[in-house]
Amino acid sequence: MDLTQMAKIGLSSIYMSNPRLEVGMLFKSKHSLKEAAKQYGMLNSYFIKFPKNDLRRLKVVCNEKCSWFIWDSRLNPNDPTDQTWQIRSSNPNHTCSKVYKNRNVTSAWIGEQYKEKFVANSDYSLKSLQQDVKRDFCCLVSLTKCRRAKLRALELIEGAHKAQYEKIYEYLLEVRTQNEGTTTICYLDNRLFQRMYVCLQACKDGYRAGCRRIVGLNGYFLKGYYGGYLLAAVGIDANNGIYPLAYAAVESANQASWLWFLELLAMDLEIVSSYHISFMSNKQKNTGFRTKELKDLLWKAARASTTREFDDAMDELRKTNHHAYDWLKKKNPAHWSMSHFSIRSHSDMLMILEARGKPILTMMETVRTKIILLIVKKKEEAEKWKGTLCPKIKKKLDVNIKDSLRNWDLTGIPCLLALSVIHVKNEFPETYEQTWHTKQTQIQIYSNFVSPVRGPKQWASLSNMLPILPPPLRRPPGRPTKVKRKEPDEPQTIERLSKRRVEMRCSKCKIIGHNKRSCKGEVGQNIPVKRHQVGV
Repeated sequence: MDLTQMAKIGLSSIYMSNPRLEVGMLFKSKHSLKEAAKQYGMLNSYFIKFPKNDLRRLKVVCNEKCSWFIWDSRLNPNDPTDQTWQIRSSNPNHTCSKVYKNRNVTSAWIGEQYKEKFVANSDYSLKSLQQDVKRDFCCLVSLTKCRRAKLRALELIEGAHKAQYEKIYEYLLEVRTQNEGTTTICYLDNRLFQRMYVCLQACKDGYRAGCRRIVGLNGYFLKGYYGGYLLAAVGIDANNGIYPLAYAAVESANQASWLWFLELLAMDLEIVSSYHISFMSNKQKNTGFRTKELKDLLWKAARASTTREFDDAMDELRKTNHHAYDWLKKKNPAHWSMSHFSIRSHSDMLMILEARGKPILTMMETVRTKIILLIVKKKEEAEKWKGTLCPKIKKKLDVNIKDSLRNWDLTGIPCLLALSVIHVKNEFPETYEQTWHTKQTQIQIYSNFVSPVRGPKQWASLSNMLPILPPPLRRPPGRPTKVKRKEPDEPQTIERLSKRRVEMRCSKCKIIGHNKRSCKGEVGQNIPVKRHQVGV
């Protein structure tokens, strides 16, 4: 093959985005030639077929009534090592009309064309994709094909769901190699994936450097193909901000998985006794008590900073609903009310960590990347602060309107009465602040950086270990939901109000209890026919 032919092959690959299909053009294989022909048809609204297709020859046509055609054959049919194909003859003129429902426009092709839009906009809808295909390629496609195209695009962007399980060993080894001291645990059930836990060494060091002794726990269902849950543990930094501690992907948010997660977390944070640490988790569904009045009373008791305020709120709840009072009375107030929290934790906040709609390794890497960015951002912000206190704490100190000594103990910030005494003594309030809230503590927390992870092609190969298999599907019948079902007392994100408990009135017969679609009433001449009545 001479340089001219090699140059033609190079040009043919360049023109694949909009091929011209000229006589003499070379292609590295028959497959690339067929793809170029299909690409030509899709971009110009023609349906391309291959009536003659064997090992030596390939004919490309438009339809039976069109004179357009291309004849192709192997360049060197007697050389089995040379798979080059060449266009031998053609008629470039069409005598047919364009088609707008083109079967060559497949979901895989659409996903490839529009994958960058899904990267730029995670909320890129199927309707928008359908309209873009119609505008860009003059092709009408169904929403079902658009849905398959979206799945294909997400696979190209994030990697196939099943294939990523085979790379878990290599990924965890790479994370440990680049971040010495990091804990990574993978729990299997006879090669089937069950759970995966990650606690970065930088997060351990930051927690010990000055985070308050409070741990927030939360779990979220995963939206990926195989489902599961993402468990997360977070702490509180010196500026009352959230600080990531550990995260894990598990099969379900049950007692066994939570116990497994907490045992690993206790070892990483060196928690010998939980006496000096407060654990917080959300329990937002109050079964059977859904009115706004009861909800407000619950929050009043939860936010009470003294036992006297707590008792008053509970007494008000008892007078409003005795059953709700009895239900809440059984719950230990140390688990949900500020008035009974340990003063050692010095916090009244909780945060949530999210990254749950992606394949397993993409999700874990997204969480790790967010931790990297968070640490760098917080460190840069802390170095720019003026004064000795963190901004949020300084603001609370300046506008503190709570007048309870208990509140000072709980948050570590002097109350209004304490501030008055401090000013009388001509002293500075900052000197009475806990070291938890200082700028120096914040800098120490975020001085532990997470090292980046190399790409998958650079991961060490573990060929001596059998690849991990994905977990069994635990999917209910029907299309999977993307939104968590909310209780009636939870804040709704939809703009339309629910029609539950609203009486339905038929627009035809004006009778309550059905709509016009199921109406069987007599309206005007709409008299039901008695089909089985025989007249004499």
